Amino acid sequence: MIRLIFTIPLVFLGLLVSMFSTTEPENSKMTVCAYLPQNKSFNKSIPWKYSSQTATDIPFENDPNKAYSMPLLAKTASGEVMLSWTEKDDQGLVFFCLAFSKDQGKTFSDKKVIFSGNGIGNSRMMRAKVLSKKNGTLVAIFTNRGESVPNASGRGGRSSNIVFCESKDGGYTWTKPANVDSDPKQGIVRGFFDAIVMSNDEIAVAYLKDVANSTKHEERDLRLVTSKNGVFQPERLIDPVVCDCCPINFLIDASGALNVFYRDNNDNIRDIARMTSKDNGQTFSKPEIVFNDKWEINGCPHSGAVSTINGKGGLVSWFSGTDNEMGIRVATTEGKRLFVLDDASAKNQYLVKTPTASVLFWEQNKDEKNPSQIAFRKITDSKVSEIVWIDGSANSTNITGLNIGNKLIIANEIIQSNKKNKLKIITVSV
Repeated sequence: MIRLIFTIPLVFLGLLVSMFSTTEPENSKMTVCAYLPQNKSFNKSIPWKYSSQTATDIPFENDPNKAYSMPLLAKTASGEVMLSWTEKDDQGLVFFCLAFSKDQGKTFSDKKVIFSGNGIGNSRMMRAKVLSKKNGTLVAIFTNRGESVPNASGRGGRSSNIVFCESKDGGYTWTKPANVDSDPKQGIVRGFFDAIVMSNDEIAVAYLKDVANSTKHEERDLRLVTSKNGVFQPERLIDPVVCDCCPINFLIDASGALNVFYRDNNDNIRDIARMTSKDNGQTFSKPEIVFNDKWEINGCPHSGAVSTINGKGGLVSWFSGTDNEMGIRVATTEGKRLFVLDDASAKNQYLVKTPTASVLFWEQNKDEKNPSQIAFRKITDSKVSEIVWIDGSANSTNITGLNIGNKLIIANEIIQSNKKNKLKIITVSV
């Protein structure tokens, strides 16, 4: 435990900084560098060979007077590429924005503003997102900070709600934000959520919520809300004891089942758990730990899991701070661990499915002159490629990706010294 006390702050410093989270773009080419070790096992001390391919910038106009954050790429039901993000002006007003691409990500339309306000939340821990239903309805889900009022336990006045807006005309007009959770209680935290369109075209939202009358500094349980005929139903408790501040992750697997990944808390053992629903969120399997790291920590790591389909199964990735092998894990949803990224600077991973493989992107310091550069590895069945660096991607953070044909679109923030981050979009062949 003594080692844990000294190691944890260093590892999580980057995670906590990136948790809360722009010049004219150039039509330039980027070099993607693949570094192949001289034997099959990955070891940072081995000499590397060099090969390259190119990635292409996609024009995106950044207002230098605004700070951009947390892009997210998705597809509409009709197959258009959809990019959402938030931007903040000098007065602190936040705009939740959306743009579409009708040409497979080569160009994007003018932005549409979903909602603007001072309380909009969008961070790695609670990423705002836009969902597209089969009937063409768009649903935006994000956190919106309420008035700061003391709660029943007297634990301070932090308050946040998870809200949604709908558009039935392709994003041109939106309804006013309404709470996902029908519980009227304010002065509590609802957050760390994920949302997804289920196989029946209804929406599921899972989130952490303050436990009523708790005397602890932070204590939250795991809740679920699903829609029925487009109307959100009362929330349900699906796990009463979980890690308090780690984000939730949803996956619709190859069979159409709903999977929820979250960090459990069993006597301060905080490994990633999975529950599965085969009836669109009405009932769930018993929680099972994806991989028994047995990571014991008296506090919340502030990091969750990401996942994607992989063949007939799935992949899940998360951070674990165990003494024997600290780093970002990648495993199958059945619990077979594939590899670990053990560089202390590796963070903010993102999984993307392509027709032939799954791809893990992450941020890592390549060297002292290239901080926060994007790297990726391909996973085909249980075979894993070597690391590929995207050269010219220094100062990147909060990556998102989307498969288009034989290429991936990547959108991310570019860190700026004035804290007004830009958005950058590229395509890369994998």
